[in-house]
Amino acid sequence: MVWGAMSYRGTGLLYHVKGNLNGAGYIKILQECAIPTAHLVGYGDDYWYQDDGAPCHRARIVKDWQLENDFPCLENWPPQSPDINPIENLWHDIKLDLKRRLHHNYRELANNLRDCWNSVTTERCQTLVRSMPMTIQAVLVAKGGHTKY
Repeated sequence: MVWGAMSYRGTGLLYHVKGNLNGAGYIKILQECAIPTAHLVGYGDDYWYQDDGAPCHRARIVKDWQLENDFPCLENWPPQSPDINPIENLWHDIKLDLKRRLHHNYRELANNLRDCWNSVTTERCQTLVRSMPMTIQAVLVAKGGHTKY
């Protein structure tokens, strides 16, 4: 499993998660990857972070850390809501690219994944972010149901 972040300005750091991810491990990712990514792509401290609501993201230890550190995180998405986070489309692109590459062991897979991630263009990230108004409109029209997105 990997963690990665993207924004209008491009992709950030990629983190290989070993084993199961819990709240403490997620805080480590926020400290070592999410915050540095915001600085790496040029946002500094002026950003809002969005996650996908996985249980480890909602752990009490994580919520407490976010409050104590003034971590700018968007509030939870409603339960049963469609996943409209633009990074999901980026992960789909990565998976397709990864399937086209040969890898015979974990090291080759990890290297190919890193190459796929590093080949994502800023333009692709911008396209995904700019698609959000259309995506949200489609979700509203479908009253939260299935859309082509």
